[in-house]
Amino acid sequence: MPIYKWDNSPYQGEHILDNPPPFHQKVCDYGARPYWSPDGKRIAFVEKAYGDVHEVNLETREIRNLTGGLGEHHSFLRVLFLRNGDYLLIGPKEFKHHHVSRFVESELWYMDKDASRPPRPMGLPLFEGIGVSAIADRITYSRHGEHDPRLGTIEDFECYVTELEYGPDGANLGATRPIYRSPTGLRRPEPQDFRNNDTEVVMAEYIGPRDRSTTWKTQTRGIDLKTLDVRTYIDEPLTHNEPEGIFPDNQHICLESSCDFVDQFPPIDLWKLKLDGSGRRVRMTRMFDRAPWRASNSNVSPDGKWLAYMVNTYTSEPGFGMGIGLLDLNAWEQSEYAEQWETPADRAELRKKTGEYAETK
Repeated sequence: MPIYKWDNSPYQGEHILDNPPPFHQKVCDYGARPYWSPDGKRIAFVEKAYGDVHEVNLETREIRNLTGGLGEHHSFLRVLFLRNGDYLLIGPKEFKHHHVSRFVESELWYMDKDASRPPRPMGLPLFEGIGVSAIADRITYSRHGEHDPRLGTIEDFECYVTELEYGPDGANLGATRPIYRSPTGLRRPEPQDFRNNDTEVVMAEYIGPRDRSTTWKTQTRGIDLKTLDVRTYIDEPLTHNEPEGIFPDNQHICLESSCDFVDQFPPIDLWKLKLDGSGRRVRMTRMFDRAPWRASNSNVSPDGKWLAYMVNTYTSEPGFGMGIGLLDLNAWEQSEYAEQWETPADRAELRKKTGEYAETK
């Protein structure tokens, strides 16, 4: 059965980033959900779940608390950059309860690139994360029935693309159009990235009961923004395959995958997924060799040379980070590891041959 009882207490042993696997390095030993600045010189991240937004200068490694001295709201879960360097933040106005604060009352905030004014709520409650265009002032996201009762219940979802319009106070919500409606009450879509000059949105779709007590999976899928056709890029039973950061070539995306064991959650490592429908993936991070550590919430640098990621442990709740790391993608690509591509069918065949229907490690 998958791990599903969270323990967010600090790990008592050696921190993985103090003695990292090959090609990995430490940025800091706290923090969660890193995101690259458009110029590739900084990484913004949340200090902790429901905390302030920090930013590290990668040349000096100096860390600045962007929101600590600004306004009354200090309960953020995510931070992203717009193409001009302004920030988009996600989180509730105040922390009440994990379920309500994360899945119902979390909303979108705007902050100028200089962090000179307090974050401003944009009036958009939403589900989990968003995708941000690199070429336009545009975002993609999903909402459910507790955000908009016209959709139904908390299990009824719709995805959108919204154009942002700039005024005297910065970015505001503009024209919005729906791009996808979940077909059943047990499919929860989360748009992650734009692709191919914003002609496609790549999303995760979480399928099955929230407690994962029976059959479940997470697929990586794409929505064609012209035809609204949906394509599946990886589909593996009892496995979490969630896209987390597009590569600059637009042909690959980072993948959080729990494929190492049958019926496991959370995922252990970050993989590189080919976006051609083949399901071909190759492991990038090496946390599989360093239990109980795992890597997640990745973002590729604009030049494609570095992967920023978050670390925590098998029992850490998703989004509760214990540090920010970097993977040198140039060095990794020259290693033997970068040649070890596989597909879900390859892994299933290997398990069949070896009789490895593993319990959760």
